[in-house]
Formats: sequence, C-alpha cells, structure tokens
Amino acid sequence: MILGILVNSDKHLDDVVGLAKAAAAAGHEVKMFGMDDGTLLMEDICKQTAGRAEVAYCDHSAEPRGVKDVEGATSGSQYQNAVMVHDSDKVVVF
Repeated sequence: MILGILVNSDKHLDDVVGLAKAAAAAGHEVKMFGMDDGTLLMEDICKQTAGRAEVAYCDHSAEPRGVKDVEGATSGSQYQNAVMVHDSDKVVVF
C-alpha cells in the first residue's frame, strides 16, 4: 500500500512524522507533498523521516516563505502533488 501525506499546515510536525514512521515500519510506501505553510516543515520532515518517505514540495509555495534547497526533498510543483494522489491508495491531509 502507498500512503500519501499532503502537508499544507505548519502545525502538525509530530503527527506527520509519527504517521510516516508508523506506516513505513508497517511496510507501506510513504509519499509526502508539502504546500502552502506546510513547506515550512519540509526540512524537519526530511531529517526525521530520512529513508522512510519520498518527499516533494511546491516551489511556488516555498519561495515566498524562504524555503529552498531542502536536502532529501524534491522541489517541484503541483504536478508532484497530483502524481502522489494518483499513486496513493490513501491520502491523509494535515
């Protein structure tokens, strides 16, 4: 199973990371996409879920928030969000 996690808020870091780690530990593939204020969490998410999740974020949302070049994440567009949603069996939104 593929779990998609859409992060569009900067308020739920512990929940996002906990869910991603639990899903990966259960053998599920985890894909995440950050947009809007969720891009502010991308660096912490990548550090805490390294090797457990595929992470991408919207560059258009990240740029005005000062987020760029996040190690471990793909900087992209809403295309990556659409691919994540299409590929996922379930999607959770934070």
